[in-house]
Amino acid sequence: MDLISNRTIEITKLGMDGLMSRQHAIASNIANVMTPGFQRQEVAFESQLAEIIENEDLKDYIKGQNSIEYKPPMVDVFTGDVHTYRTPTQQEKAYLKANTMEQFNPQVVTDIYSGTNSDGNNVELEREMMDLSKTGTRYMVLSNLERRQFSIVSSAIQGQ
Repeated sequence: MDLISNRTIEITKLGMDGLMSRQHAIASNIANVMTPGFQRQEVAFESQLAEIIENEDLKDYIKGQNSIEYKPPMVDVFTGDVHTYRTPTQQEKAYLKANTMEQFNPQVVTDIYSGTNSDGNNVELEREMMDLSKTGTRYMVLSNLERRQFSIVSSAIQGQ
């Protein structure tokens, strides 16, 4: 694993960005709890993040399949033929160069499925406070993970 370009840091940052967008939506919902006709907003990003992780895993697999480090040249003792690692296809080369993380874009959606009260507002303060608490906790967990990753990189740089 390459310590400096560790994708954990990049993926954690994306998760934190998604949670920050969610927190903004929740704050807007809370601010508009008494606004007639206001429809609560939600932010969806987990499926995008899971897809990015899958794509990055596939990239790692392709790199491993095409790496001389993992598959050194071998000599067939019977024929004398040298078998080397597989050359990636053009499609694989393009896929490996693509930055799937740039496509991350948390989606803000209007919640039309929650019941509305008499003035058409569908914000429930208790629900928003619970969502705010869960979002804050998740953000704190990811920020601690990010801090640990940077600590590992810092220790490696300092030679500790």
